[in-house]
Amino acid sequence: MKKKLSVVLFGLTCLLGMSVVSYAKESNLIPFPKEYDATASGASSYDGIGNVANSAYFPVFDFYNMESKGSLTLLPKYKTYQQTTEYTCGPVAALTVLHHFGETNYEELEIADIMGCHKDRNYSNKQNPGVADEQGEYGTSTSGMVHFFEEIGWDVTSSLTEADEAGYTFYDPEDFKNFVLENLKNNTPIMVENIDFGGHWRAIIGYDTMGTDAFSDDVIIMADSYDTSDHLQDGYIYTNAERFFYMWFDSHILPNTQKQQQWLVAKPANK
Repeated sequence: MKKKLSVVLFGLTCLLGMSVVSYAKESNLIPFPKEYDATASGASSYDGIGNVANSAYFPVFDFYNMESKGSLTLLPKYKTYQQTTEYTCGPVAALTVLHHFGETNYEELEIADIMGCHKDRNYSNKQNPGVADEQGEYGTSTSGMVHFFEEIGWDVTSSLTEADEAGYTFYDPEDFKNFVLENLKNNTPIMVENIDFGGHWRAIIGYDTMGTDAFSDDVIIMADSYDTSDHLQDGYIYTNAERFFYMWFDSHILPNTQKQQQWLVAKPANK
């Protein structure tokens, strides 16, 4: 069985055409502000405790130094960051997008504050005043994400304006694939929220069609601010595109009007 598993994983490595690495490199990480306590909570508190060198189950690829080639479309040199709280995945997804475009003047918690992240909006939390205590307040809503980028003068497009009345932007997986590829080829990451961890924001930075017309073998590469489950906490994850597409909904975090296929793309004005 072990031999068969090794063969399967080796085949995946060859199919993706990517070089395997063993450890995360500091060059791909956005540094924590010196006043932050990165050990108290959030993904940062894991500090690589789940890293497994040469994992037999999760081959790791050097996405930071990889470039688009063949069937792979990827944003190179995309830096990552591990969230320092349990609720700032949205602000961190935005932080990585900011850094991608060379904007380095914002910090995780500053962005969270502007987004209204994890705030008690109806003042119902008597035990911990100001802290979210019900669905629609937890984490960061799509409207909060959009608000931040509008506040700093960036151009933003999102599911808030592009989705239909049922909340869907895409019914055909091919339309989704083309949307992702078009943005990546235009040097633009796509921030998405889905049911991962009950509701989790990440940034799509790569897409591989595997050289076929089938959607079922496509691969999505994301910058993940809670990268604690693939034996290398480097901030990158990859997943099957079809599985993501059909699990692209929120469980119990976002407002009821923002439950299906939540996404946004943002870039500096006039870029």
